[in-house]
Parts: sequence; C-alpha cells; structure tokens
Amino acid sequence: MNETLPTVVLVHGAWHGSWCWQELTPYLTRRGFAVRTVDLPSVGAKSGQAVDLSADAATVRSTLAAIPGPVILCGHSYGGMVISLAASGESKVEQLVYICAYVPDSGQSLTAARVGKRAQWIKMLDGGLTFPDLDQAAALFYADCDPALQQWATRQLKAQSNAAFEEPVPAPAWQSIASTYVVCANDMTIPPSTQREVFATRTSKVVELDSSHSPFLSKPAELADIILS
Repeated sequence: MNETLPTVVLVHGAWHGSWCWQELTPYLTRRGFAVRTVDLPSVGAKSGQAVDLSADAATVRSTLAAIPGPVILCGHSYGGMVISLAASGESKVEQLVYICAYVPDSGQSLTAARVGKRAQWIKMLDGGLTFPDLDQAAALFYADCDPALQQWATRQLKAQSNAAFEEPVPAPAWQSIASTYVVCANDMTIPPSTQREVFATRTSKVVELDSSHSPFLSKPAELADIILS
C-alpha cells in the first residue's frame, strides 16, 4: 500500500458487522488504499449486557490507535453516532464520511435524533436487546440488492443492545473535522428528506447517491468513488 494515502476505516450500522463491507472493500484496495473494519461490541451483545455507544467508540479508537498515518473514517447509519464520538479529539482523522447516517447534534443520542421515537419495525427483546423485523428487513435495508444478496445479508443480522441508542454524544467530531454526507435517495430506513434537511446540514459536503439504505452492497463502485473523492 502507498503509505502516503490515508487508511479508510469503515464502521457498520445497527445489527450489522464487518461482513457488510465485503463488496466495497475491493474497490478501495485496488486503488491503493488500506482498509480497516471494526465489529462493534453492542452488536451481538448478550441479554442483560448494556453495551453502550462509549464501548463502540472505544473499539473504533483502538483501531485508530493502531494506524500510523491519516484516516478517512466512515460510518453507516448508527455508525454515524459512533464516528461522531470516536473521532472527537483524534487528530489523525482527516475526513468523516456519513453514509445515510445519523449525525448527532451536541448532547444528542440516536433516540433523541429520532425525536424520541423508536421505529415500529424495531423489536424490543428481553434483556435490553433490539432486533429488526426480519419480514421487513430486505425492503428496509437492501431494497436495490438482488434477492440472493438480500437473503444472505438478512441472515447475518444480530441483536444489538438498546443502550447504544440511548447514550448522547457530548461534542460530535463533525464540529471540528471536515465531513461528507452521502444522502441515499431511495432509503426506506432513514427518510431521504431527514437526511437532506437535518443531518446533511451539519456536514461540510453533501453528495446524493441513487440507492437504498446499503449502497456498500448495491452500489459499491459509486460509493468508493465518493469516499475517495
């Protein structure tokens, strides 16, 4: 890899894991960029384990600490909350990329960013865990993927601690680090209007992508171009 290029660090969204980046990663590495992914501990948490946003951010910070040079830090959906906390005070992060993601205001949690409402398709499980309604997951997350890819991705989803959605971000990193927002124009999970009118207004640059909620699976080449631009 070219040591002068920044490393791209990819942070997944709720109920997902590093597996979701497998279509995108080759488009980044073929252009000489090192790529690191993380698996957030709030996903796959056991019943009764209140694994919060701080734990997820700490995992990202550990990844950043192991990278010697500059970083482009990307967060998808809930991952936008994580990078907003993890990158605060991290001088090596030179760019934040929010992929149809939550961009919290100061002192805001994901639940607060949703005006205190939990989406009806999110199920509350015993022990403080959450999980999406699998009957709706393909349409919500992977609407423009082929059926085989939808089925594969849906099978990978894991329960996630609700505590991660309740913790606020005191001083989000986008306030001090250059940032790009990728609006996914056909998103069925976070309304595109909310992306444009609320979250994207907090970033330095806005790009629209004609995709549903998971462009890393449905439009990986286009998303790679945006990240590396």
